[in-house]
Amino acid sequence: MNEVPVLAPDYRFGGHQSFALRIAWLPKAVAAIEAGIDPLSDPIVGVVELGLGKNMVEALRCWIEAYGVATRGPKGWALTPMGEAIFGRRGRDRFLEDVQTLWWMHWTISTRPNGRFFAWELLINRWTEPTFSASVVVDAFLREAERTDRRLSPVSARQHFDVWLHSYLAGRSGRGEESLDSPMTALALVRSSGERDCGGGRREPVFSFDRGPKSTLSIATFAYALSEWWDAEYADEETAPLRDIGFGRASPGQVFRLSEQEVRERLLALTADPGSGFILRESLNQYVVHRVSRRDPLEMISKMYASGADSPKVALVHV
Repeated sequence: MNEVPVLAPDYRFGGHQSFALRIAWLPKAVAAIEAGIDPLSDPIVGVVELGLGKNMVEALRCWIEAYGVATRGPKGWALTPMGEAIFGRRGRDRFLEDVQTLWWMHWTISTRPNGRFFAWELLINRWTEPTFSASVVVDAFLREAERTDRRLSPVSARQHFDVWLHSYLAGRSGRGEESLDSPMTALALVRSSGERDCGGGRREPVFSFDRGPKSTLSIATFAYALSEWWDAEYADEETAPLRDIGFGRASPGQVFRLSEQEVRERLLALTADPGSGFILRESLNQYVVHRVSRRDPLEMISKMYASGADSPKVALVHV
């Protein structure tokens, strides 16, 4: 059984209004913000400017911050430096068409330092079991809420899990905007893995993570995540063990579901690049990574798209 972490005070279970992100939402909101319109502070303005329902506008307000694209300040919503570099007028991927953007978004929402969703913390950063199901995860949500004196109903806990699941698993039914899958499904990180017996003649779906090679994840995107992880976990250290990079909580290997071999191969590729800032060495019969220099995040973003120029585009329909 997975050991569930103590819930930090700022972990979130809601705010998404039962809607996973839709592919057209971020480009629409970014265009409005850059045009000097604030479609998120007032949901009514958002309904008019974005053509979405009120609950969808509130969900978008939640997601645009969670994915690191924009933040709310004293003068309203504004793009973050990363959001501008990727989605802005002169950004690298204005219309969310490059799979490197999706990997960056997946990393950002999973590791954001404040206001992180507990579903991402538990399932992406800490889950080590080969499979999971709704009942097991919802029970974990409720135990953590009780432990920290949170008010969380079984219905709200299940809704939080469903939103997380449909962020990564394609095939949600519905009409109009509801029929559109989340862009994150293009990563193919989560898949259906049959059913399990719940007792009393009841059965429920079982899901698992894809732990196969991540051919669409560029070395530069992996390096960006490694640098961010290092700043968060090993800020005062020049070296880090390969095992922590591959299997540690909220590490690149854990978040991207990479095998130890793939982590090692990617680190060897960085070692071969003099400008990467990382070197993999063997010391006392174990692999250790040295960070020999720090890179500017915006510079790393540029390299991420330069190296991923030939990566697959997101094969989803814009509306």
